[in-house]
Amino acid sequence: MSLTSVGTSLSGLIAAHNGLQLLTPGCNSVTRLDNDPSDGKVKLLSGGGSGHEPAHAGYVGAGMLSGAICGDIFSSPSVASILDCLRTVAVGGESRVIFIVKNYTGDRLNFGLAVERARVGLGYGDDVRMLLVDDDCSIERGQVRASVGKRGLAGVVLVHKILGAMAEEGVGLDEIYGFGEGLVRNLGTIGFTFRVVGDRLENVEIGKGIHGEPGVYTMPTCGDFEGIVEFLLKKLEKCVPKAAEVVLLVNNLGGASEFLMGIFLKSLLDKVKQSYTVKRTYCGTFLSSLDQAGISVTLLNLGYSTKLLQYLDYEVTVPSMLFGRKRCNLPPSAVATVSPMEVLQESSGVPTCTITEQFGAKLASTVITFVCEALISCKDMLNTIDKEAGDGDTGSTISRGAQAILDQLNANKLDLNHPANLLQQISIILERDMGGSSGALYSLFFQGASKIFTEGGDQRVTLNLWSRALTAGNDTIAKYALTQLGDRTMLDPLREGELALRGALDGGKASLEAVECFTKGCEEAARATQHMVARAGRASYSASSGEGDRKYQHPDPGAHAVSIWARALLEACKQVIEE
Repeated sequence: MSLTSVGTSLSGLIAAHNGLQLLTPGCNSVTRLDNDPSDGKVKLLSGGGSGHEPAHAGYVGAGMLSGAICGDIFSSPSVASILDCLRTVAVGGESRVIFIVKNYTGDRLNFGLAVERARVGLGYGDDVRMLLVDDDCSIERGQVRASVGKRGLAGVVLVHKILGAMAEEGVGLDEIYGFGEGLVRNLGTIGFTFRVVGDRLENVEIGKGIHGEPGVYTMPTCGDFEGIVEFLLKKLEKCVPKAAEVVLLVNNLGGASEFLMGIFLKSLLDKVKQSYTVKRTYCGTFLSSLDQAGISVTLLNLGYSTKLLQYLDYEVTVPSMLFGRKRCNLPPSAVATVSPMEVLQESSGVPTCTITEQFGAKLASTVITFVCEALISCKDMLNTIDKEAGDGDTGSTISRGAQAILDQLNANKLDLNHPANLLQQISIILERDMGGSSGALYSLFFQGASKIFTEGGDQRVTLNLWSRALTAGNDTIAKYALTQLGDRTMLDPLREGELALRGALDGGKASLEAVECFTKGCEEAARATQHMVARAGRASYSASSGEGDRKYQHPDPGAHAVSIWARALLEACKQVIEE
């Protein structure tokens, strides 16, 4: 039996606690056994990579979460698993759902993609939303790159607790979501790790992440926690002003002994009470990092709402005992089988645009063929470029996605007559078969672009409509990846190509000439990424990354891939479009 099997771990959890339901096969999700999808209450779902126990499955139950989706160790759960959990606890058109997500790129992309799919294909509309928690205050908001953002840490557990009480009391979607946004702005968390050598602390790293990322600051050998506490409080005061009434949450990252937790808590309380009025103190393992020897400190400003203590004291029935446990007789936990969705089926009841002879099935088939074959042929080159700053697998990842699309095209499984359906199918294929951040980003791109072809009813497909779809796809990437122009990503050529295409159409250029403008815009922007600073990834959290001094010999591989398929798209258009 594997020591890293998420499903096995969750099976053990439900065996030890009543009132839960494990979704199979392969969903790795836990839901409330007493969940009623049609009771009118807002459903709260959360999750992320495993290795953070008791988060998040340990908080499923009355008064907290309706369900939790667990990925592999430190890896975001799949979009399919997220949607399976959503379909189990909520019915599209009848339920309101909030995903509570820690701010990490993989979680943002996969949960964001699930939100987009649920809104368009599953009938949830705006009744499903995503609340990002970014309570890390190790780096101040103005210092961290917008494309990365502040991390989500142990403060997310207080968000589960407070919003869970609101949901249990029947508060509406808009009120809970708005309250949650303000709540996150009144939270601050900072963590540190250490090694105990004799009676001293060594290798102290402050601003440590929950996935083993390096700390932002280091300290010399310490004889006690005093200096660490003073440093932590100076950072926390930037998030929660001094003299406030607060809730204090002291979190064990998994490997700190109870003995040391007690010593740290005494040192912390002596100092905290000089600056704050502490109304509640919670201490325990709330959100771990496997067995990392470390501690995090969270402050919640009670000045945000007079109801916060009421919500924190609300009785819960969840596996974790950290907030107490209401005494009640729950039925034994169970295992439920979730029927898989037919992922490539056409969307029923969704208005779609009418293709034209110029922008029809023949052009779609030709473009797909040219683009996919070009990307497959460039696999080794893209891998070589990626070795300069990455894992050397960009070409393999992208070609895998391209081959999967070609296979579906050759099997006549793609809906070439309806752009909305076609783009959604491509989105699903790339998320399922391409993998990696590239798969998530392209999947978001195509999912976002598809919406344009469902908004206008039975209108004719034109290049202007495709231009709007390009903008919508780019906007969707920016929304969930938090990527901007100049971050040295695939969005750089996509945005420049978008601007070039729009300018050409506004200037009255013919279709082929306008597409050529798009291609040249992509190519020029892709080349320019060679001289940009990369502004995404976990290294951005480290003040000592030295990324700003790096000189590249090649453009960004993801951006270069865009220029490759943009050129292939132009060549395909030349074969079909007659002007």
